[in-house]
Amino acid sequence: MAALTETSSNVTEFSGKFKVAAVEVDGATGTTGSVTIDEMDTVVAVFAQMKEAPTATCAHVRASINATTANQIDCILYEDDHVTACTQTATDFYLLAVGY
Repeated sequence: MAALTETSSNVTEFSGKFKVAAVEVDGATGTTGSVTIDEMDTVVAVFAQMKEAPTATCAHVRASINATTANQIDCILYEDDHVTACTQTATDFYLLAVGY
C-alpha cells in the first residue's frame, strides 16, 4: 500500500506506557494506503472517522493494523454499499491509534 499524506498529528503518552496518536489524513492522496505511527512500536487498537460528510461514492473508512508491521495502519475508503472501494476523490479522515 502507498503511504497516505498526514495533514497533522499529535502523540500523547499516558502513565509512561501507552500512547495515543490522533492523526488527520489527507484523503485526496488516495483511497487506499497506509499510515505509519513512528512514535509507536506497536499499535494495539485503531479507530477511523470521516472528517467530511460522506457521499455515495465515498461513504466510510476502515482502518486496521497491518499484519506484518505493528506500527502501520492500513486504510481503505468505501462507497455507501460498504463493499466497493472508493474510486472517486477521497475525503479526509481522522485516525485515533492506541499503542506503545
